[in-house]
Amino acid sequence: MRDFRQAQVGRTLVHPTIPQSHDQRRHDPPPPPPSNKEDSSNDSLSETSSFSFVVCADTQIGMSSDNKEWETELEYSRIAIRYINDLNPRPKFCCVCGDLCDMESTFWQNQDNDVFTKEQCDQIQERQRKDFQTTWSALHEDIALVCLCGNHDIGNRPTKDSIDSFRQHFGDDYLSFWSTKHSYNIVVNSTLFSNPSGAPDLYQQQVQWLEEQLRYARSQKQTTTATSIFVFGHHPWFLYTETEDADSMTGVSPYKQWKFPDHYFHIPKEQRMPVMDLFRKYGVTAAFSGHFHQNMVSEASFGMKMIVTSSLSDVMNSTGKPNDLDEPNTRGLRIVTVNDIDGSFQHRFVSLPER
Repeated sequence: MRDFRQAQVGRTLVHPTIPQSHDQRRHDPPPPPPSNKEDSSNDSLSETSSFSFVVCADTQIGMSSDNKEWETELEYSRIAIRYINDLNPRPKFCCVCGDLCDMESTFWQNQDNDVFTKEQCDQIQERQRKDFQTTWSALHEDIALVCLCGNHDIGNRPTKDSIDSFRQHFGDDYLSFWSTKHSYNIVVNSTLFSNPSGAPDLYQQQVQWLEEQLRYARSQKQTTTATSIFVFGHHPWFLYTETEDADSMTGVSPYKQWKFPDHYFHIPKEQRMPVMDLFRKYGVTAAFSGHFHQNMVSEASFGMKMIVTSSLSDVMNSTGKPNDLDEPNTRGLRIVTVNDIDGSFQHRFVSLPER
């Protein structure tokens, strides 16, 4: 069983295959790991090396049945894990971009069609979190696992209490880490950017921290500078254009009795644009997210890719998506391959079989 809470601690990722500095306050880059277990004499990464990582999203166990059962979604995760474990070479890490579980009391407490008390909600959430951890412990031990929080993990209006509950099970809700000598990764609690009103102090702390991480990654004062910066969150910063707002978006994603408007899924413009300015200033390579329950790939005016990955639970289909999107609208995961020298990358979405 993986120790999920201790894997995301000290605002960094703790895993033996991608060792980080012991003194995170100084933000030292990690000592480069050996290229393989058999040859531990290598003391530096090859300057021509490439590596890969995997992006999944919205495992959201319990979603399809309105939390009456969640074996359905657990099996989707098992299929994904078996696929990831069979990849050769193995990815350095796998990032699950939030909504690990479906049950969160503010969504389900005392609903007309499905009445749960607060106590019942919390009990179901606890069971789902344990089942998620048991299932994802089957990921190969050499692959680091990053677990993001989504709105179904901490609520659409997160509070200190809801964030603390996530931290008690999964560790830090935002963090940063080097995956190689030149590739820097920043993980954010995007739900605080989506709605900071329930924890404004925590939101401001994270905004300050985010700029510090970006400045550090591009600093010329350290021994190595990032050639790629990847940002991971649950919510897309934008779906189609970086300046989009609610009034300009007409698409909806039908699901059961609901129709989710496109603007439900992105970070509101008020919180988005200051971050876009930071991403532009420090040259963020790409941002990865989920939340949309369907694939979408867009590009900011300054070249940053906004890559939204479909879910490992139910899939939606927005009426607002462009017709020329060349990715399937299916359940699956994304494999990203990075050139560690120049920071260029390629990505492909892999559809997974049904249960």
